[in-house]
Amino acid sequence: MGGSGDFFEYPLCIYGPTEYWKAKSQFKSSVSRDNVWTMIAVEDGRFSFTIGSIPGVAAAGDIVLCPPQTEFCREMIDPLSFFYSRFRYRGAGEVEEEHIVHLLRNLYGYKFTTPEQDRLSNNYRNLLAVYGKGDWNSRRWTTHFISDIWSLFCMQAESLVQYGNIVHDPLMKAAKSRIEHHAFENVQMKDIAVQLDLHPVQFTRRFQKVFGVSPSRYLFSIRMEKAKSLIIQTDYTLDHIAQLCGYDNGYYFSRMFTQYTKMNPSVFRKMHALPSI
Repeated sequence: MGGSGDFFEYPLCIYGPTEYWKAKSQFKSSVSRDNVWTMIAVEDGRFSFTIGSIPGVAAAGDIVLCPPQTEFCREMIDPLSFFYSRFRYRGAGEVEEEHIVHLLRNLYGYKFTTPEQDRLSNNYRNLLAVYGKGDWNSRRWTTHFISDIWSLFCMQAESLVQYGNIVHDPLMKAAKSRIEHHAFENVQMKDIAVQLDLHPVQFTRRFQKVFGVSPSRYLFSIRMEKAKSLIIQTDYTLDHIAQLCGYDNGYYFSRMFTQYTKMNPSVFRKMHALPSI
């Protein structure tokens, strides 16, 4: 039996509609066990989860993947904006899928954060553009963008294995969570380093070894990706968006945004405006 997105050129077969929720206060169901893969791709907000016996907290930019026949418990922490998709993986067979589940569980605890936040944000924006249309072409593009999010995980996981960079570092995972939790406040990397009893240079090198990106760049990308969403989806002023993203004023925020996207916020808003959903 095929899914609603049975396009054989892609590694995933999407089952049912891919849903988008904006600032949702609670899940429709707090626990599930499905016979297909489940993906929650977080655009904004936070939620806690337990998959199998492994707990975690997911925030903006995180992808939570639950394998088939695995219990998935979740609970909102902050209002959550996210994409929800169910799919089958068309790999080489059970052995390959078991290998992927092993990497997902042991490397990431079922929560993946790509260093390619620009690419992830583009996938989110494109998913929104085709969301809810239901025609054949829109279903095909949805399969394309969900498959690309999946590929970000697969490529990064295989790269870690290939180059021997598998690092189990609870201290850096704690640092990452701290950055995410305080991303839109006046957080300083040197303060986090002190809290972890590390020299700032040591902290930066260790974080980059684990996550493939420096802590300051990771913080910057979190702020800028939230800024993109606010610019596209609201009519807030630049000063207001700056404050929501952890900056003191619109002028400095505009400089940082232009550095990140290669265009100023006003141009970005005009170029990426989406129709109402």
